[in-house]
Amino acid sequence: MERLNRYQWHILWVAQSVIGVVLCVQLYALSPLYADSALRSRTQVLLQATAAREGWLLSGVSIQSITDDTIRVMYRSYNRGNDSSECFVIDQKSGSLTLCNAS
Repeated sequence: MERLNRYQWHILWVAQSVIGVVLCVQLYALSPLYADSALRSRTQVLLQATAAREGWLLSGVSIQSITDDTIRVMYRSYNRGNDSSECFVIDQKSGSLTLCNAS
């Protein structure tokens, strides 16, 4: 136990560094949303329209990455038992939805 007390600050700094790196990677992937308000509003409208068309709950949609042309999302369906997750790519111009594997 004394050994753990001796290294507790090192453990804290390592844990904070790991969390910081993970957050920076996620922020970098979504940085176009933070930088461009027009893209942010277009993305919101497109995700709401896609969710309504596909019968998805918006709480099951998470954005993985975004470019000027595409939005890569993960959708987790809420079913009894195991919830399945699928990756989709939404085209920004046409609004078409394709599986990530098909892209």
